[in-house]
Amino acid sequence: MIDLHSSRLAAVLVAGLGCIAFAIHSTAGIAASPLVQEGQEAAEEEEHDPLHESMEVLQGGMKRLRKMLSKPEQKTDAVKLCGELQAAALVGFNHVPAPEEALEGDALVDFSADFRKRMLAVCITLVDLEVALQKEDKDAAKALYKALGKHKKDGHDAYL
Repeated sequence: MIDLHSSRLAAVLVAGLGCIAFAIHSTAGIAASPLVQEGQEAAEEEEHDPLHESMEVLQGGMKRLRKMLSKPEQKTDAVKLCGELQAAALVGFNHVPAPEEALEGDALVDFSADFRKRMLAVCITLVDLEVALQKEDKDAAKALYKALGKHKKDGHDAYL
């Protein structure tokens, strides 16, 4: 039996991995440019943190999304934003934060798995929100937005 959430998750993961592969492929040819190399060196000095960046995208996107929920004329933009937030969650999935205390063995495995499961739960909720928006189910959209807020709070309690 196929679980509906699993098939949605698989679709999101495939799309996310495709985007990542395209980004890697499309930037490979420009890496040798002197201007790009200078920019990369400057960025490396600032210590590139993909997890922080993905969390910033999620935070800003949630604020924008909250305003869009009550505006049916922004449905198309809200659906698009859900896709962008799904991609940000998938970036976060690949960048497990360092635990605050030293963990080893099973505890470290559990810590990493829990974080990644939480990021997938965020992604699944965003897919469900996207569907609710497309179907113009305002009540479901509001409930799913609240669920995103709970994911955020629970994740911050666990990892910050």
